[in-house]
Amino acid sequence: MTTPEHSQTSRGNHFSCSMSAVLLARVRAYGGAEAVAELLSMAGSQRTPEYLLDLTSWIAYDEAVALWQAGARLTHHPQFARAVGVDAAERLGSSQIAAMLRSLGSPERAYGAVAKGAAEFSTVTRLEVTEARPGFAEVVATAVEGFPRSIEHCAWTTGLLTCPPVLFGLAPGVVEHEECQAMGADRCVYHVSWELALEEAQEGTPAQITALRHQLDAMKERLRSVFDTASDLIAVDDLDAVLARITARAALEVRAIRYLLAVRVKPDGELHTHHKGFEEEGVAEYLDGLLERGPEAHPESWLVVPVASNRREYGRLLALRGEGQSFYAEERELFEVYGRYAASALDSASALTEAKERGDQANALLSLARALAAAGTSNEIARRIANAVPLVVDCDRVGVYLWDAARGELVRRAVTTREAPDGLEVEAQGWTPTPGAALDRLVKDPNPDFLFVDESEGDPALWRILSAEGFVGTVLVPLVTADSFLGLLTAAVFDKPARLKPTDELRDRLSGVAAQAVTALQNGRLLDEMTHQALHDQLTGLANRLQFTEQLRGALERARQQLHPITLLYIDLDGFKPVNDEFGHDVGDQLLVAVAKRLASCTRSDDTVARLGGDEFAVLIDSQTAAGDAEEVSDRLAAALTRPFMIDGHQLQLGASIGRAVYPIDAEDADGLLRCADAAMFAVKRGSRARGAGAVHSPRGR
Repeated sequence: MTTPEHSQTSRGNHFSCSMSAVLLARVRAYGGAEAVAELLSMAGSQRTPEYLLDLTSWIAYDEAVALWQAGARLTHHPQFARAVGVDAAERLGSSQIAAMLRSLGSPERAYGAVAKGAAEFSTVTRLEVTEARPGFAEVVATAVEGFPRSIEHCAWTTGLLTCPPVLFGLAPGVVEHEECQAMGADRCVYHVSWELALEEAQEGTPAQITALRHQLDAMKERLRSVFDTASDLIAVDDLDAVLARITARAALEVRAIRYLLAVRVKPDGELHTHHKGFEEEGVAEYLDGLLERGPEAHPESWLVVPVASNRREYGRLLALRGEGQSFYAEERELFEVYGRYAASALDSASALTEAKERGDQANALLSLARALAAAGTSNEIARRIANAVPLVVDCDRVGVYLWDAARGELVRRAVTTREAPDGLEVEAQGWTPTPGAALDRLVKDPNPDFLFVDESEGDPALWRILSAEGFVGTVLVPLVTADSFLGLLTAAVFDKPARLKPTDELRDRLSGVAAQAVTALQNGRLLDEMTHQALHDQLTGLANRLQFTEQLRGALERARQQLHPITLLYIDLDGFKPVNDEFGHDVGDQLLVAVAKRLASCTRSDDTVARLGGDEFAVLIDSQTAAGDAEEVSDRLAAALTRPFMIDGHQLQLGASIGRAVYPIDAEDADGLLRCADAAMFAVKRGSRARGAGAVHSPRGR
């Protein structure tokens, strides 16, 4: 007879099939498809291989234990479950959770976040990190009431815990299972240690640069996946197929037990739902809570995002985890992307319903959607918008302007004409809104209303500006979200202004363009931000070591082709440590920011200034007159850094030791040039300690 406890462990969503997919892959590698069939037979599994390979599916606790035990017998591997955990950890490297863990900055911080991450794989264990420091972490696992802790489960957990150091370019962690709940203890205790070599601990070393590269590549890969999804979704005009694809794709990116998408194409229309992980009869009880409650009323285990565009809100998308479990903030951000794409797909579905009677318009909007669905930076998206608009609107010239809040300007990023359908090469010209005028009001109070401007209609100040360009009619389309101004799309004509007459049909076409453009620009900004964060120092905003090294290599390649020298200056601040010691790190950080500003002000626009780490900076002087320029730049830098700094009411005095290396005299590659400049800097520092002042030194006494 089946006991209630056994029934609890034999049915339900307890282990993600990300585990069984890895397990089947190991068995298939051992003995092919026949071994997989034998495994399922030995485990008494009623699942198909396809189900167990689906990363968005889940299995019960007893099923997981049976698969681990059968795999060990079949492969004769005494540590089979642990090996499956190690395999899963290796696959984890390209996942969304891996990108989140890398962003924390160190293995010990990654282990500190492992409790939330555990919900990605299992709902029957509570994890707690009781200690985490460089090179060591203690992780405690406790079985949820009603679920016994099996030896195989413990071994699998051991394998998984080897992963975090690998994410940072280090060797896998060594895991010691000190106490085991499966052997009668009150809990499982894991001690994880990892080697942290000196060079790996230093900022900017090859290991750290490699980890940063992996992190950026993983971020870009996730974004490409999201953008590929958008293209895939928009290419499907069957609404049910769209809903199924949205839910399935979102489930791949944000792991949970259940998913529910509920939308209405029209405000008073039929409610369309698609779900995964629910029994059919269990969906109804969640619908009211999903659609009627405000976000703050949902429990922590619910991840709810709106399915909304600038046109309207269609419904909501839900991911559901076990009671007491929650989600990363980054998971919410990614889920929101799918919510926006769901809205974009529904915008398209709604537009296509109307556009079936207007074949040319429908094809044009679909082409635009596909063009904008590919991953790209904000500037790339702007060019695609400009290139696609003439297919939708009868006009002679299209411009895309993006809002630069730092400059307080609309910056022209793309222009297309009928004569140049692939875009014109134009300067990134700024357009400053006149205070109190139409554009200024739009920036301060974003709204999606179009501005039609010609000789008889629209803002007179705008007409004066636009008519000076030769336009006889222009429509300005704000690219806005509910609370922010992203930019402006302009479509203009040189003759026949009636082509841009503000009809309902033209408004509909431009609304479709704006809806697609806003979604694409939001994600373009996301890629801009990720790329910027990966390549810039977070404190000073200067280039970081990774970007500086890449630019140095590029400069060397150009120098080899053009036969001109380049100069590298390596700068170490003198007297910075006493500031930190006496006034604290906050004042020290403010001082580093001030130093960065002075360095930038003393260099030219085509020089590269970077913070390499701590109080070390570098300047790359890449020009055909580098030898002469370097002397002048070095003198300006040294003088600038010896002038007193006023920080938080304190007058602070610094000096600087500056080492110089020149290609091709001192070295012929990036690493060699950095070493020579570093050595020259240390020579200056040793000499300046006796003199009490900074200086500039070249390896060969120049």
